[in-house]
Amino acid sequence: MGTTEALLDGWEDTTPSGDTLVLAAVRAMADRATRWASAAGGRIRAESGLVLADAGSPCPFLNVATATRPVDAATAAAAAEFFGGAFMLVTPRPTPDLRPSGLALMGHPPFMVRPVGGVAPPWPSGVTVTEVRDAAELAAFDRTLADGYPMQASPTPPSLLGSATRFWLARADGEPAATAVSHTAHGVTDVEAVATLPDRRGRGIGAAVTWAATLADPTQPAVLIASDDGVGVYRAIGYLAVTRWTIWFRP
Repeated sequence: MGTTEALLDGWEDTTPSGDTLVLAAVRAMADRATRWASAAGGRIRAESGLVLADAGSPCPFLNVATATRPVDAATAAAAAEFFGGAFMLVTPRPTPDLRPSGLALMGHPPFMVRPVGGVAPPWPSGVTVTEVRDAAELAAFDRTLADGYPMQASPTPPSLLGSATRFWLARADGEPAATAVSHTAHGVTDVEAVATLPDRRGRGIGAAVTWAATLADPTQPAVLIASDDGVGVYRAIGYLAVTRWTIWFRP
């Protein structure tokens, strides 16, 4: 009897990112996390199907494990050992119960894709959206994100300005009101950190700043992981819900 050749499943490290939008998206998210961790003086470890990027932040959203391989208890334990504190584990695959590894389930959020094309509508009255380009604007971005998400305040490394990671700040009546981040890699634009201050919600400001991040590179499709509350906003922009991912975290 001849040897049995292993069948490929499209998640191998040698698979081109353009094979599927899901693969491109998870790789882009890992790229964003590793660049952030590097700029923050953090630690990075990459192995087959798993990228660990620790920015040393008190916020778990900035210390990220992204997994394309199946996640089991051993993988979760290795990630938990690598990170010094809070972190999140993101995977497009279902997982077993990882609570015995010390993690808590954040949820199964929708993964959404927006095809190339279209233009943003006019901003709501009194709203402007600009790209952050200097340290003062970045400080305003950080405060708005922390208050709008809400999340632990964590300064963004200024060296990320002018890179593949771009920062967008919406103002309402001249005051900071909402944020978004776009990261261009692996043929997609990854949209993250969409947050609107509580007293500014319901005016279309979050949609405006999401438009700006979505069209950061209008030649590429955009991808994001949505909250269930935000799905309607993203659908109105043209995003389509494709599947649900899995996110675990350690606070």
